[in-house]
Amino acid sequence: MSESEWPEIVGQIRAASAAAGLDILHAFNVAAHRSADTDVRFDFGRPNALGMLVGNTRKLWPIFIKAIAADRSLATTEHPLDTYVTQRVRTIVAAATPRAAHLVFAHTANPHPFPIQRLAERVGLAAISPSHLAIHPKHGPWFALRAAIVIDVDGPVSAMPELERPCLGCSAPCVPALARAIAACGSTLTSASIAEHATDWIALRDACPVGRDSRYGDAQLNYHYAPSAAKLAQGL
Repeated sequence: MSESEWPEIVGQIRAASAAAGLDILHAFNVAAHRSADTDVRFDFGRPNALGMLVGNTRKLWPIFIKAIAADRSLATTEHPLDTYVTQRVRTIVAAATPRAAHLVFAHTANPHPFPIQRLAERVGLAAISPSHLAIHPKHGPWFALRAAIVIDVDGPVSAMPELERPCLGCSAPCVPALARAIAACGSTLTSASIAEHATDWIALRDACPVGRDSRYGDAQLNYHYAPSAAKLAQGL
């Protein structure tokens, strides 16, 4: 087996993902993340299989809006952005390699939510803050984790870079901001209550001093905190 196989696969997926607005891609060896709560469990019996985390910054939004304009049926799905991500990632991986691949999407809750934030921390991509947000060393809380990919090929063998922890030494202004957001929603935290009090939840992210230049635009924020096909159909 060629030692250059995994870098070629990662390079192709990285380039195609960036063109689709998924501009964060972090490759890792699945052996490096094994634990009871983050094990992807899709290693094909290959202990050192190639793993990747896919995510996005604010760069996704204009590309996603163009995709909606090109395919109006996408806007009529229940969760347009999740549908877009699923379609693009599957197509990108299939085009990059004929090898077997397992994909786990962050928005999929069945049979249970995948702990993608804990995986991101374990493999050195983003640390979890006291307010339970994943914090990227450059983009802060202004990024999203979308999918975990495992491919049936040996992955990188070099040690992962040490995880940067932007929260160390921080006064944690996110903690009182989280308390205010939870209090605003009352006793039941649901997608509807979060949408109703979106300003408080956006303020939680704004409280973080890291990555302010990466802050989402208003339309993207509006969608994330109250996503609906109707809003996209209206041109948001």
